[in-house]
Amino acid sequence: MKKFLATLIVLLTFSFQAEAITCEDSTFAIETINQTLREWKCTPLRIQYGGDELNSAENIAYMNELAEGKGFEKNFSACMVFYTDFISPPDDGKISAWNYDSEYKNYSWYFGFYEDGTWKLLTWGY
Repeated sequence: MKKFLATLIVLLTFSFQAEAITCEDSTFAIETINQTLREWKCTPLRIQYGGDELNSAENIAYMNELAEGKGFEKNFSACMVFYTDFISPPDDGKISAWNYDSEYKNYSWYFGFYEDGTWKLLTWGY
């Protein structure tokens, strides 16, 4: 019985580690968020990983519902969530969805993981 429990603990530990978000995954997400904020002419203040607990069956199902609604053909098998604070761009005289030159806090970014090893930014906002 002790050998079985020890083996089970090792397998559970391995499974947890295999599903954890890697440094490369988070680097990709942070670069994607920074690039998007630059394209929006926003100034990033903080980018924070939401934690491994958000890589849950519930969030993966949410991501797949969004993907299905957008006509994606593949399903996601993992999810990572980041939160950012940033300053929106100054008023440039154009119509914008932003409140100009304002601080936005805890703006979320959801990334889905495909079995082929690629991540996709699927949704962002509040």
